[in-house]
Amino acid sequence: MEQKIITTSDIEAELDKATIEHRAANFSGMTFDNLSLAERQIEYGINFINSSILGNLFLADSEINGNLNMENIAVAGSFFFGRGKLMGSLNLRNAAVGQTINLVGLNITGSLLLAGAHVFGFVSLAKAVVLGDINCQRLETKDLTRDDLTIRGDFYLKSAQINGSLDLSGASISGMISLENALIRKNFIAQNVSLKDNIILKNSLIKEGAIFNGVPAEKIIH
Repeated sequence: MEQKIITTSDIEAELDKATIEHRAANFSGMTFDNLSLAERQIEYGINFINSSILGNLFLADSEINGNLNMENIAVAGSFFFGRGKLMGSLNLRNAAVGQTINLVGLNITGSLLLAGAHVFGFVSLAKAVVLGDINCQRLETKDLTRDDLTIRGDFYLKSAQINGSLDLSGASISGMISLENALIRKNFIAQNVSLKDNIILKNSLIKEGAIFNGVPAEKIIH
């Protein structure tokens, strides 16, 4: 049976109802076309558990006062949540994203979970601030080719600030990992990471040390 695609009016009705009832908006298991909630103030969190988005998910410059739970979400296009603020944690565990994750400049007061996610194209946390931990265990990025243009499956944390730990254990990255100018206040764990290019650590500060077991020394660029 073909699943109903949620309309804009359905989305707004649930957001309004959630605000009145002082709870997270619940879009779990629902199907959307393109979804834009850019430049919005969301009073509580949002659940997109097991949801499907047939196009792009766009949350640029929005502030969400709660958790954003996107576990097992499938996004055919890209996920953009740049320059916004999330007063909680972002859960992308086992997410499948067809065209990049871009969280440039995002401020997250909780943690970021990308464990087991599959992404075509890059994952960017450039200039982002994460007050908790980042768990990217078993994250997989692959190059994205569209119309003779290839977007590398890089993992960017250039100029990011992470107050907790960054764990990429068991990740498979088809490009590079860039921590240039990044600050990690706890550990950087990169055990048994498979990557096509290098780990760039130029001008980074990792206060409690890094673990690179299983990563060839020549791929670590200081």
